Amino acid sequence: MRCFLAVPLREPGLAVAQRTLQRLQRDIADVRWTRPETLHITVHFFGWIDDDRVRQGVDAVRPIVVETSPFTLTLDRLGQFPDRGRPRVLWLGGSKASDELTALAVATREALGSAGFAVEERPFRAHCTLGRTRDTWTLEARDRWHAVCQEPMDAAAFTADCLVLYESVTGRGGAIYMERVALPFVAR
Repeated sequence: MRCFLAVPLREPGLAVAQRTLQRLQRDIADVRWTRPETLHITVHFFGWIDDDRVRQGVDAVRPIVVETSPFTLTLDRLGQFPDRGRPRVLWLGGSKASDELTALAVATREALGSAGFAVEERPFRAHCTLGRTRDTWTLEARDRWHAVCQEPMDAAAFTADCLVLYESVTGRGGAIYMERVALPFVAR
C-alpha cells in the first residue's frame, strides 16, 4: 500500500483550515486542492510498502506515541515549497515551530531508520499541504497567492491527539486518504 504517518487536524482548527482552503479555492486558479476532510500534517511518508512492512513501521513508532502527550498546534500562516521561484506546494503552517511536533517527527524518523526504513534527511518542516500548483499556473494566480499570503488570517488551533497511518489511494479527482491505524497520544 502507499501510506504515510500524519497528525490529523482536529476541531476547532480543522474548520478554520477548511474555511481557509475554501477561500483559496475561490480566489486562486490552476491548483489541485487537497480534499478538505483529510487535512493533516505529515510526519513520515513511506511510499509503497507491503503489509508486513506497514505493521513493522507501526510497531516501530508505537513506543514513541505512547510516550507522547496531547499538545496544542496552531497553524496561522500560508507558505510554499520551494520557498523561492515557482511554487509547487501551497501549505498552511505555524509562525512558530511546535517543539512537541518536531520532537515527535525526529523520534519517529530515528525509530523508523533503526527499523530499516528510508527516512527524510532534511530538517522537519511542519505543514499542512493545501494544494499543488498545475504546470499551467499563471503569473496572475501566483501574484494572487503572494497577496493572500500577506493578508491576516484566522489561526487554526487544535489539540493534536494521535498519529495516524493513512493509506493514500489515487484516483480521479486526487488522492483519497483512508485511516488505517490511529495511535493515540496517551502520556500525561
